[in-house]
Amino acid sequence: MLTLQCTKKLESELGMMDFVAVPTAVDPLFGWHAHLFLLNRRKCVLVMNNETRYNFVLHGLKKQDFKRFHELVAESIAENLLADKADKQVIERYLQSADAFSFTKTSDRSIISQINDMILIIKHMHQYQMDETGELPAQWFNKLNRRINKVPMLKLPLAYSGETMLAALNSRQL
Repeated sequence: MLTLQCTKKLESELGMMDFVAVPTAVDPLFGWHAHLFLLNRRKCVLVMNNETRYNFVLHGLKKQDFKRFHELVAESIAENLLADKADKQVIERYLQSADAFSFTKTSDRSIISQINDMILIIKHMHQYQMDETGELPAQWFNKLNRRINKVPMLKLPLAYSGETMLAALNSRQL
């Protein structure tokens, strides 16, 4: 089961989803934190893995996207891992072993801190792009999702969240 641990902002945006008050013990590789933020007046969500700190941005979300948020997250996990050169069979096994979703409140302040740091980096990258060209190319968010997993994080064994996620997926017998 995939566990999405949502901040209060995201929880209120999701509305009447079934939230579990206390997160159940789950393998950290199957746990994800998510936080809602605005970028250029558009709703975005940063989703970060609890164990590997692998993260990606869902951007330009509308009301109907929040109604199927769990499906959107699963699709985005697969798309981003595939773009980061993960084996397709490993991705399929990962998502099959996490056949259900549960929504809970956040439980780890260090992950929230890393999410906030990553959002500052994303906003800086966005501002830099806007200052340079005055617009965002169509594939900018795809490139952004590749770049943010190459930001060093000192708590990780491989320093980069993208490498750590790929190593964790390949080392586990999913």
